[in-house]
Amino acid sequence: MDSLFGIGPMELAFIFLLAFILLGPRDLPRLAYQLGRWIRQAQLLYEEFRREWEAEVREASREIERATSEPPEVALPPEAATYQLPPSSGTTYADPSTTERSQDRESSHP
Repeated sequence: MDSLFGIGPMELAFIFLLAFILLGPRDLPRLAYQLGRWIRQAQLLYEEFRREWEAEVREASREIERATSEPPEVALPPEAATYQLPPSSGTTYADPSTTERSQDRESSHP
């Protein structure tokens, strides 16, 4: 029975006997009660920490899964925004700055 911090049954009995002698029969139960409350409080804090930690890990794994399942959005620089016109127009590529929209803006200003 070497399970409590490596302390055997004889060492544990010696510690209890020593505590009984030093604290007396009146203070020992109060100390044991207080020690039990501290241990319970530590268990509750640990459980709360574990629940929050697992929730954060689940949320992070969802975000990672979402990020890896969606294709990344790539922002192209303005010079890469040229587009191909239909072959009937006679021009192969056009610069977006010279399209009808920019000409409409220029003509709308007095």
